[in-house]
Amino acid sequence: MYKYFLALLLVLCVNYNSYSQDGKVVNKKAFFISDTIVNRISTFDADLAEKLGELNFYKITYLSDGLKVTAYLVEPKSKGLFPCIVSNRGGNRDFGQWSEISVAYFLGKMATWGYVVIASQYRGNDGGDGMEEFGGKDVNDVLNLVNTLKEIPKADTNRIGIQGGSRGGMMTYLALKESCEFKAAAVTAGAANSFANIQSRPEMEKRVYAELIPNYWDKKESELKARSAVYWADAICKTTPLLIMHGSADWRVLPEESMELVEKLYKSKHPTRFILFEGADHGIREFRKDMFYEMKRHFDYYVRDLNALPNMEPHGR
Repeated sequence: MYKYFLALLLVLCVNYNSYSQDGKVVNKKAFFISDTIVNRISTFDADLAEKLGELNFYKITYLSDGLKVTAYLVEPKSKGLFPCIVSNRGGNRDFGQWSEISVAYFLGKMATWGYVVIASQYRGNDGGDGMEEFGGKDVNDVLNLVNTLKEIPKADTNRIGIQGGSRGGMMTYLALKESCEFKAAAVTAGAANSFANIQSRPEMEKRVYAELIPNYWDKKESELKARSAVYWADAICKTTPLLIMHGSADWRVLPEESMELVEKLYKSKHPTRFILFEGADHGIREFRKDMFYEMKRHFDYYVRDLNALPNMEPHGR
């Protein structure tokens, strides 16, 4: 019996030590953006291409639930303390993962606004340990980046925003269900109703949900609801104002998912701004300049400048 309790105590201590280090950076190295990528970006965003030289790019490995997870970090080269943005990628596994072009364009874009930007590849990707669960335990890979930012000298961890698109939008909603650490959130084409997603794209169930969610067929309904913000909109942190943007011509994630969620957020008096871009696709490419403008305005107002939340109660004359 004594040996049993000793072994149990040892296991508990090992687990405690692993989880107590969540967010810890175990490796950090410079990530270079090639001239080829800079030249490519210059063809559609010359201003950004010129500013990429003002940024430091890093590829890091950090701990999450004891696993080594890969992430990317971008920060201004200039001295100072900067507000932060946690950015959540879309897709799954290799599809949609952070690449040289997306790190430079999307993460670099936000960093040029004067932010420290950090983004996880999620567990099991890009050399990381474990396997992602498409909105399961891998949500911890997002939440643990708050601790990672505490190790970044230029990061002002009293001012953190969070952002995501598509599956990354789902990850953002899930993070906001668990934490009120974030001063603002922005979601583009966010997945908010897994049932609707499967109905509009049946292949998603077999090729994504069933392959990534543990014991999917045994717990299908509960697991899909757990990943669908429309079922728990009132649980999303009400002190985190939301900017939700969607393209009306999006076929990957139907705009109705965001519209359904916005209606429920409205009923729960959550501070929310919703923009439906007419005729825009999943990436809102037709209005990319407007999308970035609204995102920057939102983060500058609530994260950088820490403005007060709006009064959501009916008022005025």
